[in-house]
Amino acid sequence: MPARLLVTAKYNEDPDALFKRASSFADMIQATRRIARYDHLPHVTMEQGKTYSTNITVLKLFSTEGYKIRIDRLCFKDRVMISHEGGKNIRSWRHKVDIEPANSGSVWTDVIEVDAGLLTPIVSRFAKFMYLHRHKHRGALSTQAELGATQEPAGKTRVEG
Repeated sequence: MPARLLVTAKYNEDPDALFKRASSFADMIQATRRIARYDHLPHVTMEQGKTYSTNITVLKLFSTEGYKIRIDRLCFKDRVMISHEGGKNIRSWRHKVDIEPANSGSVWTDVIEVDAGLLTPIVSRFAKFMYLHRHKHRGALSTQAELGATQEPAGKTRVEG
């Protein structure tokens, strides 16, 4: 059964500036540099409709070669990004970023649906750790995360590109 992760983080940062960071692979690579390495992933702003390939090494222990990240939606006006990702051991990793203004800052919400077959419980727990780590290293004021099962299967379609 696929897992669903909901992460919310509060920032003392303008929502448009924060979304600009959220749509940058360079920011993601920097925020996770202590726990993950993304080989061949360009340090660029994401582009809607484009698929990016990378090899990911996690904690210098596990790796996934040929991981694909397809940016299905990238809207700076609404501050929403939706990607569909996958690779060798990850059937489907659907990620939605939504950044909203809140008080004098922003709330960044990540919704991630993970289907990694029998590895889903392990991969989804690592995802929770990784997203909390990313937000901490981006300077979030506070974060919270909820992990549970999805209501519907995330889909078994592999990311092509």
